[in-house]
Amino acid sequence: MNSMGFNNGSILIVEDDPLMSDLLTLYLRQEDYKCISVSSSEDAWLILSDKQYTFDCVLLDINLPGMSGIELLKKIKADSRLYNLPVIMETADNSNESILEGMNNGAYYYLTKPVVQEKLIALLKVAVGDFRRNAYLQKEVKSISSIFKNCQEGRFYFKTLLDCQRLAVALANMFPDPERVISGLSELMMNAVEHGNLEIGYETKSSLLAKDYWIDEIDERLDDKQYACRQGEILLLKSDNKIVVTISDQGKGFDWQPYLQLSIERIFDQHGRGIAATKERCFDELEYQGNGSTVVGTVFL
Repeated sequence: MNSMGFNNGSILIVEDDPLMSDLLTLYLRQEDYKCISVSSSEDAWLILSDKQYTFDCVLLDINLPGMSGIELLKKIKADSRLYNLPVIMETADNSNESILEGMNNGAYYYLTKPVVQEKLIALLKVAVGDFRRNAYLQKEVKSISSIFKNCQEGRFYFKTLLDCQRLAVALANMFPDPERVISGLSELMMNAVEHGNLEIGYETKSSLLAKDYWIDEIDERLDDKQYACRQGEILLLKSDNKIVVTISDQGKGFDWQPYLQLSIERIFDQHGRGIAATKERCFDELEYQGNGSTVVGTVFL
């Protein structure tokens, strides 16, 4: 999916309130997003089903006449062509039940009404960025006939986010379904770099994303002698019945348990959903060990 000629992406707005729809469109076009707006889930599904339209994100009101926002979300996540398309749910209902229903059906991003422009744009940048990165990895893995296809064992090292992407593309081809695991491989290695070796904590990353300074901070820390010597390691072992990938970093570890499931407390944050998504989508088993500096993912053959 592409951005249809706009720098920042193409967004489908599904909102039945004309004033809110116009306001969202104004906010997004000011930030160089292309927008198409519809007032019902039925109209949205017609557009999403038409292959001439491509989007980087859907901004979806949870309360709509006719087919509800949750019902449209279910249809999107049940469609293999649209499954990875990020959906940001707009809601005025902050009840746990409502949010959990969306989370359980694949909504990893939430916005509360009334929508604040700065919050909307910040969340869109993350959602579209994640989507485009994953789309790039999917495209790359399809184009490469990996020399590791028949490899039974391998040990590799990485330092930068670019290393993570390149290794993920190469090593995904060891798996029977490369497109399933590639985003998970990339996510776990990137976590090892930023949260492990570079010691960028959750709150710090939240602040950096809000200031649009996350990548700059990573580059600065990679050049800092305190972190420059650190590297991550990935070990892949393939047997007759499974492939096991072990990813380790040289950081101090972190409290990993809260991140295995998407938390209501973090649902409105710009990040913090990658590990839960990786566990759900990419591996049959995912287990952190010790202080969190080592994670083991397993795919059964």
